[in-house]
Amino acid sequence: MVKRYPHTAIVTIEANGRLVDGEWVSGKLVEISVPGRYDPVSDGRIILKHNSAGDEAQVHGYFYSKMQPPADSKFLRLKVASKGIDIPVICWEPYQSHSIINV
Repeated sequence: MVKRYPHTAIVTIEANGRLVDGEWVSGKLVEISVPGRYDPVSDGRIILKHNSAGDEAQVHGYFYSKMQPPADSKFLRLKVASKGIDIPVICWEPYQSHSIINV
């Protein structure tokens, strides 16, 4: 039987970052393991999403997972060793039954 979520990604996040006197103080870097499935964008469409800085970036792939994104975190990188992928995260979108990490 085919596995629905055959890949495991390591997502690097910045947790507990905060504003102090109007300046951003970086939090600590944490790596979390996320089971899911990676699919590259292969249909020729150009899809733009906003990253954490508010800039538009072109989506090159999606990582689908049942895991929801941690609250109050900044998502930095996605690594999928089995696919040889190590790329910046654009955004992590939560849905009712799953979530999608746009890279």
